[in-house]
Amino acid sequence: MKKLIIHMGAHRCASSATQALLRRNRGEIEAQGVALFLREDLAENAQKLAVNRLYEYRFWKPSSQMAVARTSATLATLDADTILISEENLMGIMPGHLGHEFYEKFDGFCRALSRLQKTVEVHPRLIVRRQDSFIESAYGFRVAFGLREDFQTFAARFTPREMSWARMTTAFERHGLAAHAKIGVLEAWPGEGKTEHLLGFLGLKNLNLQGGGLRSGNSRFGEAGLSLLLAMNRTGMGLDIAWRQNVLFPALREAEAPTPQLVQDLLGCGDDEISVLKAALGMPMRFGFTVEERRNLLSELEHENAKFLTHPLVGLSPEVWA
Repeated sequence: MKKLIIHMGAHRCASSATQALLRRNRGEIEAQGVALFLREDLAENAQKLAVNRLYEYRFWKPSSQMAVARTSATLATLDADTILISEENLMGIMPGHLGHEFYEKFDGFCRALSRLQKTVEVHPRLIVRRQDSFIESAYGFRVAFGLREDFQTFAARFTPREMSWARMTTAFERHGLAAHAKIGVLEAWPGEGKTEHLLGFLGLKNLNLQGGGLRSGNSRFGEAGLSLLLAMNRTGMGLDIAWRQNVLFPALREAEAPTPQLVQDLLGCGDDEISVLKAALGMPMRFGFTVEERRNLLSELEHENAKFLTHPLVGLSPEVWA
C-alpha cells in the first residue's frame, strides 16, 4: 500500500522553514521516488488532490465525500509509493485569524484522513510548541499582516481548555491514525542537527541536500518592528500585503532601527501622516504575556501538557515545558 506522509502544521512551528527546505531539495526528494506536494502544488491540484479543506469534513455532506473520493483516486494514480504533503493550513486556519477557534475542526480533519486509509497508509506528522509562545508568535504574525487589536484582546480569545494539544492525540487515536502518527515539539528539537532531526521526523533519509539545510522561516519581528507595524495598522498605513512582503518586511529586517522615517521614505508620506504615526507609536503596546499571565496560563495547562508530553505519540518529559 502507498504511504501518505502528511505534515499538517501547526502554524508558527517551523512549517514555513520545513516547506522551504523541501522546496529547495525537491529534485533530490523526488529522485528517491517520493511525490512531494507543497502549498503551491495543492493550489494547482485543488480539484484532484482535494485536501485543502478536509478540516471541513462532515460525513453527511456530499461535498466532503467527493473531496475524499477525488483525493483517494488521485493518490491511487500516482507512480510514487510514498507521497509527502506539507502545508500547515491542512488542520485549519491559524488561530486568531478569522475567529476564536483553536483548531476546533481538527477532529473532522482526522476523520477525513481515516477515510483515505482505504487507499493509502496515512502517516500524520504534527509539530507544536508551548501554548504561551504559540499565542505570542501567532499574534506577532497577525500584526505583521495588518491586525490592529492589542495583545490582551487577542490572547483572551482562547481558553486554556481549548489550547490543550492533548486533543490532537485523542483525535489520532479515535480515528485509527495513531499507529503511524508522530507529534514533534519545537522546544525539544536538538541544538545541533536540526535538519537531520526534521528529515527523520518526516521519514526522509539519505539526502545530500544540494539545496541546503534548514533555515529560518517566517521569523517574528522584534518588539520595535512590531510596534511600528501595529502603529501602521492602526493608522491605516501601508496595508497592502504584497507591498509589505516585498518591500516593507525586507526593509525592516535590514534596518538598524525601525523608525517612522523608514516608513516615510518607503511610502513617500507627508509630515502630517508621519505625525499621526508617531502619535500611534506613543500608545501603550505589548506583544506577550506578563510574568503573572504566563504563570497562570501554564498553571491551568499543567495537567493537560503533562498528559500530552508523556503520551506515546510524543514521548517526552513534562520538564520540556516546565
